[in-house]
Amino acid sequence: MIIKVGFDYEDDMEYIKCPAKVGRKINQLQWGFWEWLYDRNNEHGYWFEEEEDGHINYGVSYRTDAFIYWLNNIKFKKGKIVARLIETPKTQPKKAIRF
Repeated sequence: MIIKVGFDYEDDMEYIKCPAKVGRKINQLQWGFWEWLYDRNNEHGYWFEEEEDGHINYGVSYRTDAFIYWLNNIKFKKGKIVARLIETPKTQPKKAIRF
Protein backbone atom coordinates (compact mmCIF):
# COMPACT_ATOMS: atom_id res chain seq x y z
CA MET A 1 0.00 0.00 0.00
CA ILE A 2 1.22 3.50 -0.81
CA ILE A 3 0.87 6.22 1.84
CA LYS A 4 1.31 9.91 1.00
CA VAL A 5 3.09 11.86 3.73
CA GLY A 6 2.54 15.60 3.70
CA PHE A 7 4.41 18.33 5.51
CA ASP A 8 3.95 22.10 5.99
CA TYR A 9 3.77 23.01 2.32
CA GLU A 10 1.40 21.53 -0.22
CA ASP A 11 4.23 20.51 -2.57
CA ASP A 12 6.34 19.04 0.25
CA MET A 13 5.45 15.35 0.29
CA GLU A 14 7.05 11.93 0.41
CA TYR A 15 5.70 8.43 -0.06
CA ILE A 16 5.86 5.23 1.97
CA LYS A 17 5.35 1.74 0.62
CA CYS A 18 4.13 -0.76 3.20
CA PRO A 19 1.98 -3.90 3.51
CA ALA A 20 -1.79 -3.34 3.59
CA LYS A 21 -2.01 -4.52 7.22
CA VAL A 22 0.36 -1.69 8.21
CA GLY A 23 -1.26 0.87 5.91
CA ARG A 24 -4.76 0.25 7.26
CA LYS A 25 -3.54 1.30 10.74
CA ILE A 26 -1.30 4.15 9.61
CA ASN A 27 -3.14 6.82 11.62
CA GLN A 28 -2.90 4.80 14.84
CA LEU A 29 0.74 4.04 14.11
CA GLN A 30 1.44 7.75 13.62
CA TRP A 31 0.23 8.44 17.18
CA GLY A 32 2.47 5.68 18.52
CA PHE A 33 5.40 7.18 16.61
CA TRP A 34 4.77 10.61 18.14
CA GLU A 35 4.64 9.13 21.64
CA TRP A 36 8.02 7.48 21.04
CA LEU A 37 9.53 10.50 19.27
CA TYR A 38 8.69 13.02 22.02
CA ASP A 39 9.56 10.75 24.95
CA ARG A 40 12.73 12.28 26.43
CA ASN A 41 13.77 8.83 27.68
CA ASN A 42 14.31 7.69 24.09
CA GLU A 43 17.78 8.32 22.75
CA HIS A 44 17.34 8.87 19.03
CA GLY A 45 19.04 11.17 16.56
CA TYR A 46 16.03 13.44 16.03
CA TRP A 47 16.47 15.54 19.20
CA PHE A 48 17.97 19.02 19.09
CA GLU A 49 18.71 21.50 21.84
CA GLU A 50 18.25 25.25 21.91
CA GLU A 51 19.41 27.50 24.69
CA GLU A 52 17.18 30.41 25.56
CA ASP A 53 17.70 32.68 28.58
CA GLY A 54 20.03 30.13 30.16
CA HIS A 55 17.51 27.29 29.81
CA ILE A 56 17.85 24.37 27.43
CA ASN A 57 14.77 23.58 25.38
CA TYR A 58 14.47 20.28 23.52
CA GLY A 59 12.76 19.76 20.21
CA VAL A 60 12.69 17.24 17.41
CA SER A 61 13.52 17.56 13.75
CA TYR A 62 12.42 14.73 11.49
CA ARG A 63 11.00 13.67 8.17
CA THR A 64 9.43 10.49 6.87
CA ASP A 65 12.67 8.54 7.34
CA ALA A 66 12.21 8.84 11.12
CA PHE A 67 8.72 7.33 10.90
CA ILE A 68 10.05 4.52 8.70
CA TYR A 69 12.89 3.90 11.16
CA TRP A 70 10.35 3.62 13.99
CA LEU A 71 8.12 1.26 12.00
CA ASN A 72 11.00 -1.02 10.97
CA ASN A 73 13.11 -0.99 14.13
CA ILE A 74 10.89 -0.14 17.08
CA LYS A 75 7.27 -1.09 16.35
CA PHE A 76 7.83 -4.14 14.10
CA LYS A 77 11.27 -5.30 15.17
CA LYS A 78 11.22 -8.83 13.82
CA GLY A 79 14.04 -8.11 11.40
CA LYS A 80 11.69 -7.70 8.46
CA ILE A 81 11.38 -4.39 6.63
CA VAL A 82 7.73 -3.33 6.77
CA ALA A 83 8.05 0.15 5.30
CA ARG A 84 10.30 1.98 2.90
CA LEU A 85 10.53 5.40 1.34
CA ILE A 86 9.82 5.56 -2.38
CA GLU A 87 10.49 8.41 -4.80
CA THR A 88 7.49 8.35 -7.11
CA PRO A 89 4.59 5.96 -6.63
CA LYS A 90 3.45 3.90 -9.62
CA THR A 91 -0.08 3.80 -8.21
CA GLN A 92 -2.22 6.35 -6.40
CA PRO A 93 -1.74 6.52 -2.62
CA LYS A 94 -4.51 4.74 -0.70
CA LYS A 95 -4.06 6.86 2.45
CA ALA A 96 -2.44 10.09 3.53
CA ILE A 97 -0.96 11.43 6.77
CA ARG A 98 0.56 14.78 7.68
CA PHE A 99 3.50 15.72 9.89
